[in-house]
Amino acid sequence: MTPEQVKEKLEGVKWISKEIKGLYLELEALEGSIIKKPTLSHSRVQASRENKTENNLISVLKLKEDTLQRIERLTEERMEISRLIDKLVNPLERSVLRLFYLNNLDAWQVAEEIDKSKTTVYRVKQEAIEHLSKVEGAN
Repeated sequence: MTPEQVKEKLEGVKWISKEIKGLYLELEALEGSIIKKPTLSHSRVQASRENKTENNLISVLKLKEDTLQRIERLTEERMEISRLIDKLVNPLERSVLRLFYLNNLDAWQVAEEIDKSKTTVYRVKQEAIEHLSKVEGAN
């Protein structure tokens, strides 16, 4: 794997995190539509209306299940990248990549977190990406 491919894979984890957050928001909305306060009506309910309500509920539950499966796949993908970062020998390189990509911090925040200069952070990040490109199993 080339350093560019490694960087692309690491950048992808930022989008994975954002997508997971979006899917959790979707789940909240779906759950909100399932757990609506029941309203009583004095009119007679026809069988077809009952079936329609039941079918809607089944559709929402299926959507919820599909969304949970997508979250699970994305989380596994994120964990795979985390395991890749764990293969780095240098703990500073691991920390920098984790802070940048998994925690989605910018260079200033990473520099502050590890008590190094911003220039050092960029250098360590670049070295870590180069080292990851040579790690066995990075593909």
